[in-house]
Amino acid sequence: MNRYHLLPAITSLFHIIFSSCSPVAIVLEHQPEFAEKYYEKKIRSIGGNIKKEPENFDLLKKGVEGFTMYAFGFLMEKADRAIINNYSTGVGLQEMAHQYFVDAIDFGERGINLKYNDYQKWITGEIGNIGLEPVDIDIALFYWTAAAYGGAVSSSQGDPEWVIKLPRVGLLLNEVIEKDSLWNNGAALVAMITYTMNNPEMAGESEKLARRYFDTAVNASNGMDIGPYIAIAESVSKLNQNRNEFIQLLNQALDIDINSNPDLRLANIISRKRAEWLLANVDEFFY
Repeated sequence: MNRYHLLPAITSLFHIIFSSCSPVAIVLEHQPEFAEKYYEKKIRSIGGNIKKEPENFDLLKKGVEGFTMYAFGFLMEKADRAIINNYSTGVGLQEMAHQYFVDAIDFGERGINLKYNDYQKWITGEIGNIGLEPVDIDIALFYWTAAAYGGAVSSSQGDPEWVIKLPRVGLLLNEVIEKDSLWNNGAALVAMITYTMNNPEMAGESEKLARRYFDTAVNASNGMDIGPYIAIAESVSKLNQNRNEFIQLLNQALDIDINSNPDLRLANIISRKRAEWLLANVDEFFY
């Protein structure tokens, strides 16, 4: 299993674009193969529009969101499932996802650069402050760019060119949390669970910090988001080979009523499917 893997976090993001009663939510729950085709067509259209208007902020924001969601929610999810039985198929799907993540980073950073002239100096560590405005559209852009970077690292299969860029995920996520830790039901807090466990600079403190982010993320959604439970189970319990805790957390996740918070319903549909798959394949993860 690739250690640079932010998939558990991404499952909490889908409700930014789609409402719980959207056709995508209904189709994804009952006929996921059609949802994938719909979304693939959607992002192809977005990509084409960006080529026509390469400095259109709204299109760039849609691009980083759409490409990242598609790569994580469909390609990386299928790669995880395929790699157990057919390693080469799984790797092939990761390679496909990687290009989508790379394109998403390009869209996200181009969008950020339109509003924050010092972004490149900040993201490379030349300056210590970016001055993110506490407005939803900017926070979302930073968040999705962080997710795209996480996906690119995860799907790079250990390529040093991407592994060394892992700290950029933390920079972007921390900026979001600093401006609005409760944004999108604590989505950045969920992402930080996995990032913390994969950051070598946090060795020795990573588990303590990850569990703290877990508690904060659960509180941020009033316990209605399945995402934090999957993130901590995959990032901490599996790493520690704590099978009992892994199963307990996933069962807690499955006990959450996906209809209790309409804003989280689509995210929880996706998360629930992953939790069910993880439980069904628990023997693959513990030795």
